[in-house]
Amino acid sequence: MGDATLAYRLHFKDPRGRILVGNSLTSFEFDNDLADAVVLGASFAGAPTGILPVRQGARGWIAHAAGPGKDQAGIAGLPLADKYGVPAAAIATREAGLSDGDSLLTGRVSHANETAWSVGVRPGQTGEEAALIMLDAPLGTPHDVEGVIDENVYTVVETPHGNIYAVWSSSRITGDLSRDVLVVASHGAKVMALYVLRTSPRGVICNDAGFGLDNSGIEGLDELEAHGIAAAAVSTESARIGDALSTYEDGIISAANASARARGVLIGQPAREAAKILLDGTRPTEM
Repeated sequence: MGDATLAYRLHFKDPRGRILVGNSLTSFEFDNDLADAVVLGASFAGAPTGILPVRQGARGWIAHAAGPGKDQAGIAGLPLADKYGVPAAAIATREAGLSDGDSLLTGRVSHANETAWSVGVRPGQTGEEAALIMLDAPLGTPHDVEGVIDENVYTVVETPHGNIYAVWSSSRITGDLSRDVLVVASHGAKVMALYVLRTSPRGVICNDAGFGLDNSGIEGLDELEAHGIAAAAVSTESARIGDALSTYEDGIISAANASARARGVLIGQPAREAAKILLDGTRPTEM
């Protein structure tokens, strides 16, 4: 798996504009030429992901419902996009794959924001149909969204032999984490693994995003297993996807790879307990 996973492609173009498809909404976050484009990115449709195409001035965006999970966090980016007049929609959890942009075209819309409704997007439409409708929306414009999303990296546990960090996405952290455990509030699909492999942490906990089509929401756990990294996911129903501290404080483990299980991580375990086990291999008596 290489950086090509983060690229996007042109799916459609006509005199109105373009439809672009990527495996993540982070694929578009440095593109400043999106005014005529509707972007489909196979991230969860939450606040920290949904704000990215808004910031870059996309005409509209479509992502994955990811549950929507605790407090509807998997689609929290939809009302946020409304504040900037940007149409946005989410594809039903089991009809599309996380990190699989093409599946957003065939999966069906389960949620749409008010701006998308105003141009004709409706639940039941395919992602491709909804994207074509969004091409009738006004051209996009970049927005200043500084401070809207919590981009902090939290040190939730600090020990002499390593730390536990919590952050909304593994794309937001760099450096050598070989002594540390990373709790990320994003999904556990292949794009997550791609970012994680840049830092090689001792262990990882992420969100299962409602598992998605073909269990794609936890597919990255096997990818990390292949590189000897213990990894687990919390249920999207237990923790707010996109919220780093909720993942650590509220999350309940729903999946784990073989390395994580060998260290003692169990399904049904609190994430804070699993993170401590991944850090030092022992069950905590007090956190």
